[in-house]
Amino acid sequence: MIKLNQSIWQIIDDMQSTSPFSLPGVEKILGQSLLEEMQKSNEFFQFYSGRELALAGSTTIVNIDLRLPRPTTASAGMLVMHVAGECISLSQVKQQYPRLEITGTPRGRSLDEATTYTANTAWGEIDFGFQEKNADCLGYVGFKPNK
Repeated sequence: MIKLNQSIWQIIDDMQSTSPFSLPGVEKILGQSLLEEMQKSNEFFQFYSGRELALAGSTTIVNIDLRLPRPTTASAGMLVMHVAGECISLSQVKQQYPRLEITGTPRGRSLDEATTYTANTAWGEIDFGFQEKNADCLGYVGFKPNK
């Protein structure tokens, strides 16, 4: 496990400086080299994953999913980081991002489904997912930069 002496909020702020996403930019922020998932990559996206990160306090990023577009794709890519450890509540998210919209709700198919709250920023969209299996705690943060 890699240890970074940064909070989840610092990581989120730093990610907004990498528009459009680039592999070196994301790797620098996350303090590690990401590995291409060759079996998932296709003609539209290159998929990358990373190792677990221990952040300041007891927050952990347990799964990193970076999707970078191929040059022929009109997307700006996306990044999803699954969060564990210390419970981050919706009220804590709202302290950082007070203007959130509900953009997704569970449909009853899986406990991994989430209520998704989205912050629209000048940089792009930041999604905060609260999964049914632990609905009071942040489950993931997603980044969708503007193209």
